[in-house]
Amino acid sequence: MNTTSRAILQTVIASDAALSGDERNALQRLVNGETEVPTAVGNVSEHLFVTQKKAAELLSVSRVTVWRMTKDSLLHPVEILPGTWRYPYQEIAAFGRAAAPAAAPASRASAA
Repeated sequence: MNTTSRAILQTVIASDAALSGDERNALQRLVNGETEVPTAVGNVSEHLFVTQKKAAELLSVSRVTVWRMTKDSLLHPVEILPGTWRYPYQEIAAFGRAAAPAAAPASRASAA
């Protein structure tokens, strides 16, 4: 970190009354050069979107099948930019969990 950035952060730490104790400590660790690696990220998947290709990989189907599922209103993509669609990760994961038990008995029957 260059000296200007360090001075700005130290000024913010000393003068910003809106900072909580945790925020102030985090900034101080940053100024001291201490870095943290997050051990776990909580509920980030609630905010993630995946492409059609990734949705197909997660569901172990083709992209055409994902398109058909969308057309049949089984999946509900979100338009993030004009012409750019993404699928909510939570919806894909839930659909995969719901489909997994249905596929399990068929695989056991064929193995017997």
